Amino acid sequence: MAEQFSVAFFEENFKQYIERNKDVFTKSHAMNAYYRSIVGTLINDHLNKNAEIVRRIRNLETAYMNIKNG
Repeated sequence: MAEQFSVAFFEENFKQYIERNKDVFTKSHAMNAYYRSIVGTLINDHLNKNAEIVRRIRNLETAYMNIKNG
């Protein structure tokens, strides 16, 4: 299992979300829905560590680009 909020973690979650929603969304739409959901959650999260939020968003962005282009 990948470290929570790592690039590998988000890549696996993107893949799972795409697979679970393949009958409803295109790959691109599923990725965008997952991305927006995670960003919304992170923004609303009451973490005191801004650096941790930035790290998570960067990992999410990297995973998004890896799956989109892979």
